[in-house]
Amino acid sequence: MKPKTIILAGGGSGGHITPLLPLAHVLRRRCPKCRLIYIGLRGDKLDGVKERFGIFDQVFFVTSGKFRRYHDQSLLARLVDIKTIILNIKDFFKVLYGAFSARRLLKKLKPDVIFSKGGYVVVPIGLAARSLHIPIITHDSDAEPGLANRLVGRWAKIHTSGMPVEYYTDTYPAGTVKYVGVPTDERIRPVTPDLQIEYKKQLELPADSFVLLVAGGGLGSKTLNDKTLAIAPQLLKADAKSHILHFTGSQHEMAVKQKYHQILSDEQLKRVKVVGFSDQFYKYSGAADLVIARAGASTLAELAVAAKACIIMPAAFLTGGHQLKNAQELKIRQAAIIEDDKLSPQKLLKLTEQLRLNPKRRRELADNLGSMARPDAADKLADLILA
Repeated sequence: MKPKTIILAGGGSGGHITPLLPLAHVLRRRCPKCRLIYIGLRGDKLDGVKERFGIFDQVFFVTSGKFRRYHDQSLLARLVDIKTIILNIKDFFKVLYGAFSARRLLKKLKPDVIFSKGGYVVVPIGLAARSLHIPIITHDSDAEPGLANRLVGRWAKIHTSGMPVEYYTDTYPAGTVKYVGVPTDERIRPVTPDLQIEYKKQLELPADSFVLLVAGGGLGSKTLNDKTLAIAPQLLKADAKSHILHFTGSQHEMAVKQKYHQILSDEQLKRVKVVGFSDQFYKYSGAADLVIARAGASTLAELAVAAKACIIMPAAFLTGGHQLKNAQELKIRQAAIIEDDKLSPQKLLKLTEQLRLNPKRRRELADNLGSMARPDAADKLADLILA
């Protein structure tokens, strides 16, 4: 039998790219002779993960456009937002151009199946696949399906999900949704006390330190950055063994570093590590005793596999309110402390201190989040793709 040609498509943000890498590793292990191809968005920056794309036999990029809409914007505001309307019209033609380019590419590659991870790049790819009768499998990580996959999904044979099936019953036909979870970095595993100490050692942190990790997602979060800067002096003063690992997003890294130098003493600065982006996030999260993070599905999936105590502050303004729905599932399971994006720094400091002093509560949160982990998500997806 001729080995399959499999296309993994996704782009526009880290959440639409990074889950494809562990899936590609599983597919390569399960089908060594299969041809694995990645198609992403032209212009995407793959900083920090580019070297991991060697798992693919070929990598291509196509042009696409974005439909801009904002969760907290009223209908009237949308109607008078001329700038956004013009940009959407312009990007509509980018989608058409991308569809023609994708069709030429797919005719050349002749794939057996296309796996759509989402992001607006999958729209022209999906249109081209539909015209060529190529089977499509979609995957939505968030509890709120993305617009791109909702458009492509009408032609998909299977819809896979990162959250329980009930979140998708109003979007996709009954019986077509399969709950598999979100593929996570193959290097992530449940963090035992010994493994946590090992990660701390690798990051040059004391074994008995209390480590707070702040992570605002692949692009960072200015809101979380500002709140962390506001509480850092008091947090570090309250406990000489406290350390902060702060993932700022590459675009915010220098500004945050400069601010820390302004507000912290030389001794306190030694207990803060500022990172723009790292392909070894699993080490930092593994070393952490407490995590403050957004509610992106990929981040939550990784923290669940590692089983970490978390304060989750969903970004309410993002399209469709998908982070709010992701966080709601955690709240139902009592798997994290869920706080409003507008929580004051003073209240955040108080909450962080309460959890620092209560390891039993942190263990409860970690265990509950760990119970939601789906470490076999990539294998389950591979079963469907290779079937």
